[in-house]
Amino acid sequence: MAKTIKFNLICDEKPVRTIEDLQNNFSIEDVIAYYQNGLLHRWLAVRGYGEELEKVSAIAQVDAMDIIKELIKIFDVVTDEKDVNKSIYILEYLRERQERYDCYEEKRRKVQSIINDHMNRYQYIVNEIIENKYDSSKIKAAINEIVKTYPRVLRLNYRNLFYTFKSNNCILAIMCLLMNEKSREYYLPIQETGEDGEVTEDIEHDEDKRVMYRNICMMISDEETLKNDLEDDLCTFSGHTDGYWKDLEPKGKKYMIISMDYGDYVRSAGLQGGDMDSSDINERFVILDGIDYKSNSIVNTLLYMEV
Repeated sequence: MAKTIKFNLICDEKPVRTIEDLQNNFSIEDVIAYYQNGLLHRWLAVRGYGEELEKVSAIAQVDAMDIIKELIKIFDVVTDEKDVNKSIYILEYLRERQERYDCYEEKRRKVQSIINDHMNRYQYIVNEIIENKYDSSKIKAAINEIVKTYPRVLRLNYRNLFYTFKSNNCILAIMCLLMNEKSREYYLPIQETGEDGEVTEDIEHDEDKRVMYRNICMMISDEETLKNDLEDDLCTFSGHTDGYWKDLEPKGKKYMIISMDYGDYVRSAGLQGGDMDSSDINERFVILDGIDYKSNSIVNTLLYMEV
């Protein structure tokens, strides 16, 4: 016949082998835990306390305070009822706090999982742009998804996004950021009017934005390099228009003007009174609806991109 393997309970950090040990070291927190996980029942069984086991098994209460009171009676523990009630109250408080914490942790893990998935998807889109850095259609679609689906991420990550594109020589992607009305505000100067009516640009007090903006201006300063970087996505036009407006691009399509020489003029297609010269255009990345162009030079060149 197999020998019964006995074990001790640990109550109040002391080993409990007998009912007397249990009485002398009765810890409400330990005993209620043993009761709830069934270890108290097993201990009574292997120690041969059949009568106590029967009484413990017959407890019908579910409230912790009532269960402890029954256990105190069963094991004939001498204690003050007020102390018991106080201890049970503390125990219940700790249990409820743990339950709230566990609930919070579960919600936090779920939220963190959602955030991780969100960030992974965002990073996947950024990587797609880098992998397709010469495909303007894919880049524009990806940037549009970023500004629509991940606006908060962009708000926090626009600096890193710019320098990631710059370090990977994704000049086309940077130009596409400027084409999008939502993302361009992170990189181009925005005029602000103070309480005194004075108009300033936000880059005057935003060092990060000022540095990124100057980097962008440097990118477009070398026309030949820019043509190599943007290839067919960069449109150019040179020609004397005899003082008349030339219908360069039709209304209904938007175009971002990259640069224009001194003495030339540009406007949205058919827009009377919308004339802009080089001081209005250069380093402003103005977006027009179609393009009318006027020049008195055969060598001046207009650089622009379709949005």
